[in-house]
Amino acid sequence: MDSQTENRVLVALDLMARNGWGIERASKEAKTTRRTVKRYADKKGIDLKTNIGKATKVIRNPDEKVEDFLTSIHLGNSATKSAKDLKTTVRSMSKRTIDGIPIIEKDGNFWKPNFVPVKTYSIVYYGDLVGFGDAVQGRGMLKGPDAKKPKNKRKQDEEYADIWYQIDVEGIVSTLPIEQVAKAYQNEVMNAVKKKLESLNINNPSLVMRFKQNADVLKDMNDNNRGKSQKVSVLENMTKRYDIHMGNPTSGIDEDFSLADKVKLVPVGKYKDNKSKRVNTDFTLYFLRKNNEASYGPIKTRVSYKLK
Repeated sequence: MDSQTENRVLVALDLMARNGWGIERASKEAKTTRRTVKRYADKKGIDLKTNIGKATKVIRNPDEKVEDFLTSIHLGNSATKSAKDLKTTVRSMSKRTIDGIPIIEKDGNFWKPNFVPVKTYSIVYYGDLVGFGDAVQGRGMLKGPDAKKPKNKRKQDEEYADIWYQIDVEGIVSTLPIEQVAKAYQNEVMNAVKKKLESLNINNPSLVMRFKQNADVLKDMNDNNRGKSQKVSVLENMTKRYDIHMGNPTSGIDEDFSLADKVKLVPVGKYKDNKSKRVNTDFTLYFLRKNNEASYGPIKTRVSYKLK
């Protein structure tokens, strides 16, 4: 089993254990198959509980539930609910320690955590490139990291290109679980990239003149106060097409992300979730035909975000 397949299986097993998902739902979310997950679990001796007529689920011992328990509390759940969801008890979890310090302690009538789970993710956003009149560019059949994989070779066309944009985000730090993190930061990432690539900030009189040769485009430019401007966007300049912009993205964890990397359990006193952080993103345009791939980029953008 290659590393990417193994990582997808690990994601599926994590979703099953932490959320109580069945093997079918978790496998689909992790982009793998029930059979692959079951085979891996059998080989590694991972305990899967199977009851007739019910979903196959992962069984974890209390020590293996520490990260999930603290994540649940940090998301706003009580210690009681967090323990119940993980099929354990607060009493059991209160006995778990990190470097001799209990992971939770009593504060009056409530339990408070002494640690915060923090992880570094690699995320990918991708979608259609859209032109004037909301016309999707290219065939609109394949897009994203999977488009170039051998399994989609037969779906590629020799004459008509599949065109899409892709934004790779490396090293985004978050307290969120794997199934929430990409969606949580989507607005911050997309807004920063759109501001850089879709704003009219490049002076190109010859391209503007070329755009104006189309009567419909000229009318649209006048209607949107672009009639006297000599500026175009980075995307327009790159593609030589008017009003090119990014369609709504699909988001997910990049396959370079490794679930095997341990979560950092940071003491509460050293953790600050209201401080802004910055991360680099790489924007790339892809044009894919069978046996012929072209890409433009990457164009780098800095994105500010908060752990909250």
